[in-house]
Amino acid sequence: MGFPRANIVDAGEVRIATYERGAKNAPPVLLIHGWPEIAYSWKHQMQPLADAGYRAIAVDVRGFGHSDAPKDVSAYGIEKLVGDIEGVLGALGIREVVLCGHDWGGILVWHAARMLENRVRGVISVCTPHMKHPPADPIEIFKRRHGDKHYFVAFQKLSPEAETAEAIFEQDPLAVFKMLFRSTPPGAKPTSEMFYLLEHYKDYLAAGAPTLPGQVMSDEDLQVYAGAYIHSGFHGGVNLYRNTTQNWHHDKNLDDDISQPSLMISTADDLFLPPEHTQPMVQMVPDLERVIVPDCGHWAMWEQPDAINKYIIEWLNRKMGLRYF
Repeated sequence: MGFPRANIVDAGEVRIATYERGAKNAPPVLLIHGWPEIAYSWKHQMQPLADAGYRAIAVDVRGFGHSDAPKDVSAYGIEKLVGDIEGVLGALGIREVVLCGHDWGGILVWHAARMLENRVRGVISVCTPHMKHPPADPIEIFKRRHGDKHYFVAFQKLSPEAETAEAIFEQDPLAVFKMLFRSTPPGAKPTSEMFYLLEHYKDYLAAGAPTLPGQVMSDEDLQVYAGAYIHSGFHGGVNLYRNTTQNWHHDKNLDDDISQPSLMISTADDLFLPPEHTQPMVQMVPDLERVIVPDCGHWAMWEQPDAINKYIIEWLNRKMGLRYF
């Protein structure tokens, strides 16, 4: 069974593409992707969730896939993105929901758990831990620790004369996914250089964008991503990062604690978001379960779909149940 067709809903400020499997009256689970991803990232989760008795709903975040992609940087602040979640719930007639996010989607679900507390029944995050509000602007922290080439820092450039990140990626969209969507090489260790994404991509293009070992999906799946980004452009995803400082100011008004039952799924080989980063969550999330998927890197839903599905569905059945609405 292929991926569901898009249903475009009016979320208020923008139109958001949604994709569904499962009965309309089943308990809903909203699946939110990261960067550089799209709703299709949940391809292997949709039908198993539906088969388990849930209404699986994946969305293209604003700026991605078939959702609206405004150009203005300020359109991608955290309050806008969480507002889209609320807008989608309203458009689909959903009162309460379990949120599940990966990568940037994890950032969004931890925010929504606090900003839409009465609408969020439970939280699942794949790879992305909930973190305390940092004492300084994260951009300055990354710059101090890893230098100006760290991708969070490098993505801040807006002037075309400075060669923006989106302009660099749009030179060859397929190459972006060929380079990134790979498993962690055996024996790899975290370094500052692994964050120099734009530099690595330029070198990769100069080498002719060769096929690399460890590809986590088929060539056909890679083409789906490339086609989606040719349609939407890369500016929406890059603009998420350009709101880092503004989001940091916004978050000063949020409590660090998460009140909902939460599942944190880490992967043993994720160098960017290693499992040990979840330890501080114990003090902020009273009803927290943490699991680690072995032999798995950052692209967890593609690398170990059966394990991801098992942990999600077991937790939903035990903590939420099929009659929790």
